[in-house]
Amino acid sequence: MPIKRSYADHGDACATAHAMELLGDRWTYPILRELMLGPKRFVELAEGLWGVTPAVLTARLRGMEESGLIERVALPAPARAAAYRVTDWGRDLRPVLNELGRWAQRSPIRDDSGGLTPDAVVQSMLTMAPATPPAAPLEVELRLHDGRRTPARSYDYRLTWDSDLSIAREPAPSARARVAGDSTTWARVLYDGVPLNEMEIDGDLDEARRMVEAFSA
Repeated sequence: MPIKRSYADHGDACATAHAMELLGDRWTYPILRELMLGPKRFVELAEGLWGVTPAVLTARLRGMEESGLIERVALPAPARAAAYRVTDWGRDLRPVLNELGRWAQRSPIRDDSGGLTPDAVVQSMLTMAPATPPAAPLEVELRLHDGRRTPARSYDYRLTWDSDLSIAREPAPSARARVAGDSTTWARVLYDGVPLNEMEIDGDLDEARRMVEAFSA
């Protein structure tokens, strides 16, 4: 197998070139995307990365650990399982990745015919949230699953939107509305005008509608 040489090996000390080396390998960004909102176990990462093999995922995780982007942790009880999380340094990429996402939306060759995992659509919400917040604060719980998987694992997200949009991967017991369903369908509700009734709504329907309207404003 040929030895992979870095830009630095060729005499190029550019920090941005080094950044592109860290992020340019296949699967690096999807792994970061699936971990930005919190730790995940290997099996959860494998479910969120369509097309990756266990061997390739293992190799990419090892490489990202060595580069300092992610680290292994032990989840607290009741899980008590090994997982991966983004390091503090890796988390500093969030605004950079948001800008890349907005830039890529304008790509003339982007193919958007595929689906989105729960974390992927939530990350898209954080990326594409309008600069102008809703007229009144929002608090909504999302429960999303990837309907392409059988069985499909569900994730809960607590969404709060006052001056800024904040979304955490955790339950929201005090939320005024709860929206549940397939993550790709939810993306289409937000961005493509699919009716909100394609999702399951519990609680204040107007609260859920205001959230959707905020993205279409």
